Amino acid sequence: MTTAATDSVPPGFVSDFTSQVTDRLLRLADGLPEPVRAPVRTLAAGPGKFVRPRLLAAGAGFGTADHDRLVRLGALVELIHLASLLHDDVIDEAETRRGAPAAHTAVGTEQAMLAGLACFALVGTEAADLGEGVAGAVSMAVAKLAYGELLDVERAFDTAFPLPAYLELVQSKTAELFRLCCLLGAAEARSGHGEADALVRFGTALGVTFQILDDCLDLRPNHSGKPVGTDHALGLFGAPTLYALRADSGGELATLLLSPSFGTSDMPEVYSLVEARGGLEAAARLAADWHDRALAALDELPAGGPRDRLAALAASLLQARS
Repeated sequence: MTTAATDSVPPGFVSDFTSQVTDRLLRLADGLPEPVRAPVRTLAAGPGKFVRPRLLAAGAGFGTADHDRLVRLGALVELIHLASLLHDDVIDEAETRRGAPAAHTAVGTEQAMLAGLACFALVGTEAADLGEGVAGAVSMAVAKLAYGELLDVERAFDTAFPLPAYLELVQSKTAELFRLCCLLGAAEARSGHGEADALVRFGTALGVTFQILDDCLDLRPNHSGKPVGTDHALGLFGAPTLYALRADSGGELATLLLSPSFGTSDMPEVYSLVEARGGLEAAARLAADWHDRALAALDELPAGGPRDRLAALAASLLQARS
């Protein structure tokens, strides 16, 4: 049985936190060499949701955490996210990011890739300055993110990509940073082992749920504004399509996806085929399963403001993806 948590986050902290993280990010970006500074600064100043810093701050509520260190840690995890976005947009050939031209379309592929590398280097420096525990956790997480990116590249156009391998990819590429945020928040607040373990499992399950729902957005438009079909055009098939391919006995869906002329204009037909083969329904069940895991982990945490903030953050995040 858990006891109610003492809410160590002062009034107004959450509302101020993202602006403080942004200020810290911009100061870090200003320390980069001029050729790579602009792409990083543009992303840092853009209209991001700061999900990861907010997750870290909420996870730090189960104890006593230093405000200034939380801001630095929030900027650190957001910097990892920005670095991965710079590289992902090059690999995915994305044309836009956060409503603006993607960095590689504005400054060129080489400069965008170098900006991402500069971010990762800055991450290492900042993590080391925050302490050995932070540096170790961050270095392991960044290595896992790179592994997930490699898995994603290697599986392109694999219509027989197994679901267990897909989940390994998602836990490495997407959920790992969610997990890191919860881990760092728990460590900073000096949470007990049980609370830290529950937070880490919550972050992982939330990250997997988020990615499965994001895969569904690549099939159909919604209010998020995410372009439809960009992942499919690159041969990166998400949970709904992978489930549908398992039921594609006639090979119609696989033939369409592997056609040399396939493009985003074919997505309405892909959507119809995936839906007819039960892919969307199966993916929804998978997302619900991982969402239940996140809620189960959350239920292990003490009742109170910190847990309520985590629940509200998860709800808003998943609502935006549904």
